[in-house]
Amino acid sequence: MEHQEIVKKYLTDTGKETGVEIGAFKTPIPDISPVYVDRFNEYANEKTLADYYGDCSDLPFKDCSLSYVVTSHVIEHVANPLTAFLEWYRVLQHNGIIYMVVPHRKKTFDHLRPLTTVEHIIDDYKNKVTQADGTHIEDFVLGVDWNQYSPATPPDQVDEEKAKLVATYKTSISNHHEINIHFHTFEPESMLELINKASHVLNVAGEFKVLEMIDDFPSSNPNGFLYVIEVKKSQTEQLTSMWRTLNAKLNPRSMFKPSIKKFTAMT
Repeated sequence: MEHQEIVKKYLTDTGKETGVEIGAFKTPIPDISPVYVDRFNEYANEKTLADYYGDCSDLPFKDCSLSYVVTSHVIEHVANPLTAFLEWYRVLQHNGIIYMVVPHRKKTFDHLRPLTTVEHIIDDYKNKVTQADGTHIEDFVLGVDWNQYSPATPPDQVDEEKAKLVATYKTSISNHHEINIHFHTFEPESMLELINKASHVLNVAGEFKVLEMIDDFPSSNPNGFLYVIEVKKSQTEQLTSMWRTLNAKLNPRSMFKPSIKKFTAMT
């Protein structure tokens, strides 16, 4: 299956009009018209698609203001995935949709690394781990399959390049800078366990309800899996959702926080 079939089923044909895609870079999910946000104005010397600064765990939208949150191959770059779940819960309206494509550990250059346990991710949440966390550096750099991760690196130079990359990341951490790696690995079963435990761990009033999971997704590049999740809100949050929805129809910019930052305005 491809994105076009699934977004039609859960987003475009269901009145889900106001949403965000996080970290689309240059390959956005087709057939939707979200607000694009990213942590980076440029990545790998190329402009990202985003107009606004936004992070999985820090989005520039008001509570209960969005009808969907879309990410593809992003959650593995989040050092503290449950903070992302909490933020998505915050910004989504009642019955809002999380559309999340996740790289499958066994089908990417992460296949040699161990599967991250849900308990580890819960501990990261409780310990308030940030993007400046260095505990996963060796696991990532030394654990990935370098034949896939950096196929242009000659075999006799791999160990040297690994050492350089570890040193680069550790220098960034020592300077209190964030790093961009695959912090965690996922498979469909581990992600389902995390979703099922999320509302309890995060102590939210509502719940995360899985609507569909598709493995080998999308068919054109089957190295990941898709989870479509519906967010159910409490009665109080539902009233806020109704108010935000009405305001957004009258004034689309009403969903933004006053502190929203346009990349063009940032130095």
